[in-house]
Amino acid sequence: MISLRFLLTFVVCLVAASAVAQTAPAPAPQTTPAPQRTLLDLLNSGQWRLEQISANHWRMTGDVQWDPAEGLTFSADEIEVFTDTNTIAASGNVVFTNPEGRIAAERIEFDWNTGRATFHQASGIMSLGATVDRAQFGNQDPDVYFYGDTIEKLSARQYKITRGGFTTCVQPTPRWEVTSGSVTINLDEYAIARNMVLRVKGVPLIFLPVIYYPIQDDERATGILMPTYGASTLRGQSLSNAFFWAIGRSQDATLFHDWFTRTGQGMGAEYRYQSSASSYGNMRLYRLAQNETQYTENGVVTTLPENTSFQVQGSMVQTLGDTVRARGRVDYFSSITTQQLYQQNMYYATSASRVIDGGISAGVGWLSASAQYLRHEIFGSSTRSTVYGSTPRVTAIVAPQRLPGLPFYGSVNSDFAYLPYRNLINGVITVDNSLGRVNLAPALRAPLSRLTYLSVVQTATSQTTYYTRSLDASGRMGSDSLVRQMMSLRTDVIGPVFTKIWDTPTSTSTERMKHVIEPVFALDYVTEIDNQAQVPRLSDVSDFIVGGAAKFIYGLNNRFFYRGRPVNGAPGTTREFVTVGVQQTFYTDPLSSRYDTTYVSATGRPNLVDLSPVALTVRMSPNALADASARLEYDVTGNGLQILTTGSTLQLIPPAPAGLPARPSLSANVAYSRYRYSPAQPTNSYLTASTTSRWLEGRVGGTYAVSWDIARGYIQGQSMMASYMAQCCGLQADFQFYNLPPGSPIPSDRRFNFSFVLAGLGTFSNFFGAFGQR
Repeated sequence: MISLRFLLTFVVCLVAASAVAQTAPAPAPQTTPAPQRTLLDLLNSGQWRLEQISANHWRMTGDVQWDPAEGLTFSADEIEVFTDTNTIAASGNVVFTNPEGRIAAERIEFDWNTGRATFHQASGIMSLGATVDRAQFGNQDPDVYFYGDTIEKLSARQYKITRGGFTTCVQPTPRWEVTSGSVTINLDEYAIARNMVLRVKGVPLIFLPVIYYPIQDDERATGILMPTYGASTLRGQSLSNAFFWAIGRSQDATLFHDWFTRTGQGMGAEYRYQSSASSYGNMRLYRLAQNETQYTENGVVTTLPENTSFQVQGSMVQTLGDTVRARGRVDYFSSITTQQLYQQNMYYATSASRVIDGGISAGVGWLSASAQYLRHEIFGSSTRSTVYGSTPRVTAIVAPQRLPGLPFYGSVNSDFAYLPYRNLINGVITVDNSLGRVNLAPALRAPLSRLTYLSVVQTATSQTTYYTRSLDASGRMGSDSLVRQMMSLRTDVIGPVFTKIWDTPTSTSTERMKHVIEPVFALDYVTEIDNQAQVPRLSDVSDFIVGGAAKFIYGLNNRFFYRGRPVNGAPGTTREFVTVGVQQTFYTDPLSSRYDTTYVSATGRPNLVDLSPVALTVRMSPNALADASARLEYDVTGNGLQILTTGSTLQLIPPAPAGLPARPSLSANVAYSRYRYSPAQPTNSYLTASTTSRWLEGRVGGTYAVSWDIARGYIQGQSMMASYMAQCCGLQADFQFYNLPPGSPIPSDRRFNFSFVLAGLGTFSNFFGAFGQR
């Protein structure tokens, strides 16, 4: 957004001068009031020629210099003082200086009584302060150069600049500047600029007849943001504009407009607020009016139909008193086709779900309660979708409390929920298996071991569930209600735990190491469920329970810790830098293997087994700059490796030697996944990676990102972004290649975005994620 801090900065000079003038020591009461004498006494203290032209007219010539306050200096070749009107007229090399900068003018008139002043043919340079993003200025001093035919101080809080301009380029020929017919400023309130023109290399780029700026202390100013130019195979050329409105210190809004030469135009808005550290939110709305457009690919003509779609995104967190907390989230689009064709952010382009989620929770002592509304819709194609969630769900929980006189802890979980489960085609319900459910589950927990190296906990839970619908004899959803009753017993054992600790005197970074070996065992048994065949099975995992069956879970965890050496007298921190765990489950009823959500491969299991896959998890985090994790699931019944997922993040920020510029920095992340549930099925493997590097103290930056569908043999999308920041301006460029989903009017889209960055003028990313942002 266009900054007016430079206006406030040089206005401070005038405020300081007038403040000194209006608070000058008054003469003693017994003498005749003579403000002109105080003025002359002040001006007659320097080394210059003072002459009286008439009774009320004095003139000073030579190298006239006046220091009305500490750090503030006023100088001129000639100063005329009119004692009858208490005014000053200065001319010839008139200069005001203060610690933040200087203002020069050909002539100035100053009224000593009212504090009003007028600078003629004025120009100056001021610092924008230490809070400005120095990266926009090429890491050089953030200064602004300004000028005007006249700069007037109209009152104590109001100023006006006529036929002036400003730029943050202090070269002899500025790369860019903003000119205006007039700017009226009310300190700490607002400024109004008329006939404003943005010029780049002297060429007019943007004209606005009038614009309003708030200029509160938070330095957030309303204004037009720098436009973004783009080109796309699908959309044609595009121009994205935005207007930022600083509503107040804790809220703002941005208005968007995108124009596409081939496919139409879109308009949107974003609102953000933060009322406290724990209460904040944002909301984005966008409407796209798409034209009917034809594309020719290999001699085949495809038509993109006319369509109007909208998108809503937002989230909020709000605290209500000390114990009540409300939250909400929405990610909704009216057309999944628009989402896939236009989004430049890979996550949103490949997302096939829309969510409306909100809730409120409260806790008092050992009692907590919550209410939630969740509607989750997943698309299998552009016309078919499935809706599930809880509309609503009300939960009450009594936290574990020790029973009086007994070594047991009691707790109660209860909830009521309406669970939608519908299949839709073009928004029309074709199958509706929705139902209501009430669940009550009191539990007793007893710790059976007091040994430090061995933990044994026994838990017994009684669960009663009421369903408004149930399955009939054919396995279809009927209208009869159902009550399911069961009891579960679970024993958790950790240990015996083996620990080894040793010092590392030869290490420069660690003081001590620790290795912990934790065997883990658990036995989980569920009693018979008489009406198991009638229990409905939706998307809620609590319904996927097999009665009369037990599970035996066994595994081994290895944990490695280190304690760093003291730094500047502060004790070193302890960090768990390597964790390796292996686990497997034995089922007395093979049917349980299909509903065990502990294992990712359970949902795709080709057959029932009594032994789960062997699950291996590894996590490494040697420091705050590097992190890596992996998980694999190997089926011992003959299906081999079923799941492999791994990911890593890395940041390299080398320290710069004293007195030398910062070295290049690098950050990267990669994620790989491989799925194959049986040798008879094809392997699905996918890779996503990105890397960002910055050079020359952040003035030059580059990012590369790729999404590679290895199994299908093509790169789904890749993007390259680059930015360069000079002393007062820079540029951003983004190129993206994206393979569109089947059925699209063209097989792939090539996208290019370009934007100037002018220091002091705000930039933005358009609604569809230019430059990889949202």
